[in-house]
Amino acid sequence: MAVAFNIETLDFSDISAEDFAAWTALRDANPALESPYHHPDYHDCVNRHQGGGRVTLARQDGALVALLPWQGGTFARPSGAPLSDYQTIIAAPETDITIENLLAEQAVGAFHYSAMPSPDGDETCRMEIGLPEDWRGARDGSYRRHLKSTRRRIRNTEEDIGPRRIVTQSRDVDAYQALMGWKRDKFDETGKFDVLANDGTSGILKDLWERGPNAPLRADLHVLYFGNRIAACDLGLTDGRVFHSWIVGYDPDFLTYAPGIQLLEAMIDAAPDLGYGVIDLGPGTDGYKRQYATHSRRISSGVATLPTAAGAMAAGYDRMELALREKTGDALGKLRRRYSQISACEPRLSKRSAAIVSALGNHIRRDPA
Repeated sequence: MAVAFNIETLDFSDISAEDFAAWTALRDANPALESPYHHPDYHDCVNRHQGGGRVTLARQDGALVALLPWQGGTFARPSGAPLSDYQTIIAAPETDITIENLLAEQAVGAFHYSAMPSPDGDETCRMEIGLPEDWRGARDGSYRRHLKSTRRRIRNTEEDIGPRRIVTQSRDVDAYQALMGWKRDKFDETGKFDVLANDGTSGILKDLWERGPNAPLRADLHVLYFGNRIAACDLGLTDGRVFHSWIVGYDPDFLTYAPGIQLLEAMIDAAPDLGYGVIDLGPGTDGYKRQYATHSRRISSGVATLPTAAGAMAAGYDRMELALREKTGDALGKLRRRYSQISACEPRLSKRSAAIVSALGNHIRRDPA
């Protein structure tokens, strides 16, 4: 027998203190929700800088059992997308409720997501740290060879450039600006859409960083210096226990010294003092990440459609994408995900259209076949 839910949708600013407390309780009671992206303060920050935040709440016998923070209109998206590396329904364990259930009474045709839980999705890289020496001792031979190479690079750095130092929870404005500059250069180099160019997105990051190291939900900035130069930075969202590596960059002049890896190893050493039990490197386990992952969660992108005209259009595109995948690879999927990124960051139609044209041009130049 299906369980009935009492469902309502509120503007984010109308959520009561009691519902915020219940949100926190749901998150704390469900191990699958152990991520700062599911913290109510994160979505409150998103709403204050981007606006348009809504929360759909499901109750049973008056008690809150599930909720979905979201943005958008006819084509909706998770709150904070595309910045949010994890997106989900906040619910008690074993609660059987879907996006379609929650949004059935809304004027929503489709809900596009990029990082929802999926048993068949892509892996993420999650590091359960504990004591650094125990964590390293449990790694396999591949990691030990990797660590040996990293230590050789550390010696080369100190011989060629000078002493290294790490500053955890840095308040250095120059380091913050250097990181943003490196990321924007990388977006330009790769032709990807620059999500940091949007005032709302950049405002979220700066707000969370400026809260400082004592805030319950914040962005911590860790900085590695080679001599007097800023070599690498990692800005991560954290609730105190879980540090989610979010925006990472390094000085390209130091590429051969692997400054990003050196910084990560220093952060592992500093984790107990910082209170981190988990360092989450986010989506993907390729490249260097395969040396570090101890646990993984699986996430996928996609769309949930509702029985409306807009939903039928979105479902039709999804079917076309699947039907043409053998011929086009993931080209249509990439286009859909790129549009979702752009529409989330750029509310103005003219700017959105220009960004889409630019994205298409970059795709054609990089993959003319």
